[in-house]
Amino acid sequence: MSTISEVAKQAGVSNATVSRVLSGAARVREETRKRVMDAIDTLSYVPNQAARSLASNKTFTVGLVASNIDNIYYGPAASGIEKALRKADRHVIIASGNDSLSGEREAVDFLIKRQVDALVLVTRYMSEGELAEINRRCPAFVMNQHFDGDHGRNIAFDNFSGGKMAIQYLLDQGHRRIAIVRGPENKSDASQRHLGSLQAMETAGLALTYEVEGDFSIESGVQHMQSILRLEERPTAVFLGNDLMAIGALHVCNEQRIKVPKEIAIIGFDDTYLARYTSPSLTTVKLPLFDMANATAKLLLNAIYDCQYDVQTLFSPQLVCRKSA
Repeated sequence: MSTISEVAKQAGVSNATVSRVLSGAARVREETRKRVMDAIDTLSYVPNQAARSLASNKTFTVGLVASNIDNIYYGPAASGIEKALRKADRHVIIASGNDSLSGEREAVDFLIKRQVDALVLVTRYMSEGELAEINRRCPAFVMNQHFDGDHGRNIAFDNFSGGKMAIQYLLDQGHRRIAIVRGPENKSDASQRHLGSLQAMETAGLALTYEVEGDFSIESGVQHMQSILRLEERPTAVFLGNDLMAIGALHVCNEQRIKVPKEIAIIGFDDTYLARYTSPSLTTVKLPLFDMANATAKLLLNAIYDCQYDVQTLFSPQLVCRKSA
């Protein structure tokens, strides 16, 4: 079995340089990194993970808490995080929160006990205060969330502009009777989308025809769309705070043979992969989950492992025009 000294000799560098390459540090010149990697391939060198962890006081593993791995929101997020970390020779342990606050807490405790070097939290139920407390126990990184003390550990998305954009598009299409099914008010992303949509209505000098709080699930979209269709003065357009609720709303309209968008327009938020396959295809505001997750992982690599990636920390919304609005 080859040793790190043999790799260093083959590449014409020091043992310390080989260690820096293996740690993923970006300060190593590309030419040097390539020589080291070629030597590793030639000698079939396999790093001793136990020794590596002992020397660095790190396990080179990262914990990812996803509120519910069955949800279409979390797949792209997990993929973006895993891809960036794997490229840097770090590995991810994923724990599901089983769509509950107690499950998210259990997942965090499990990962911290496994001595992960850091956590990526893509949670649904935890408050900002609880996220801050977790960060005191283990370095925590988030996307599209916020907590006190998250300086340099948060990849943000302009939800306010996204909500404003959705309503403005409906206004530009001539709609004046508009309903909103917003997301949970205790979630900062949902509340910012809601505030943006309200500002667009206020600027237009209009009031909402109907407004209700949903919970981001398909079932919530079904329930609230049924109520909207029973209104005496039915709106001509509905903005739902995420794609899953919008998909539920489309299902109700299709069941009741209500033509979308001729009789009522529907717009969602997120641009999940299902949005293009609904009938009609869903107009929505794009939240680039994979890219944001990838950036979160690079932010973590810089802070925890001394890498030097350029990281985009603020992402902007983009309207995706399809056929539902």
